[in-house]
Amino acid sequence: MDDVLLRIVIFVVVGLVSGFFAGLFGIGGGTIRMPIFIYLFPWIGVAHPVMMHVATATSMALVIPSAISSTRKHYKLGDLDIGLFKIWAVGLVIGVGIGSILLPFGSTEVLQALFSIYILLVGFYIAFNHGRFFFGQEPPKGAKMVGLSSIVGFVAAMTGTSGGTLTTPVLSAFNLQLERALAISAATGLITGTVAAGSSIISGWNARDLPSFSLGYVDVVIFLAMVPTVMIAAPVGVSVSHKMKERTLQLTYAILLICIGIDLLRRLI
Repeated sequence: MDDVLLRIVIFVVVGLVSGFFAGLFGIGGGTIRMPIFIYLFPWIGVAHPVMMHVATATSMALVIPSAISSTRKHYKLGDLDIGLFKIWAVGLVIGVGIGSILLPFGSTEVLQALFSIYILLVGFYIAFNHGRFFFGQEPPKGAKMVGLSSIVGFVAAMTGTSGGTLTTPVLSAFNLQLERALAISAATGLITGTVAAGSSIISGWNARDLPSFSLGYVDVVIFLAMVPTVMIAAPVGVSVSHKMKERTLQLTYAILLICIGIDLLRRLI
């Protein structure tokens, strides 16, 4: 019971911190949660062989509540293109499915390296892109769209992120209006979070050395501790962000990701 109480106390605080930064930087929170999990899990006794699996699965489960809230908001505003999202969702399911199948076979070191490289690339993209990528006048149709979203879903499943960090710039590069791209990005989390978390529960059901009160690889204690605090802190972060310059926020987020990515890779050497 002591380890449960410790996890509750720690991850109530983590929920406040990650929720604030998610609101501040306008992100789903996976790129903030995952480094915190990676730094804290060894300290609270999560077994090394399953550390990244539990981190990834729990992070994906935490995507779902915020994705529901943000998707409803975009739908009410009329920004969510249902027809486009249906095609996008097919690829997401395929990509997340493949990633979820492969995830249990990856070692903690491999998964940490993949995540570290991912956030480094995201950090450099945010710091230096300035909207220069442009792939076409409109999003691809049919199989090409499914293929594109499959890649997004696969990366999301392997890194414990919602996929929104990739979705918005990719769709914007195809000249999709920003509001519609953000709406698809928010709804992306509904698919990636639900499929990945569900798959992780099944694939990790008989895994050894899991934290107490886990459903497969999903740590239920951490999930329940963080959901309300994330919801409380995120609006505070949004309020603070409105008082700061957009480019300042982008560069701060980019530098944070780059520093964390380099440190996580250094720890593997």
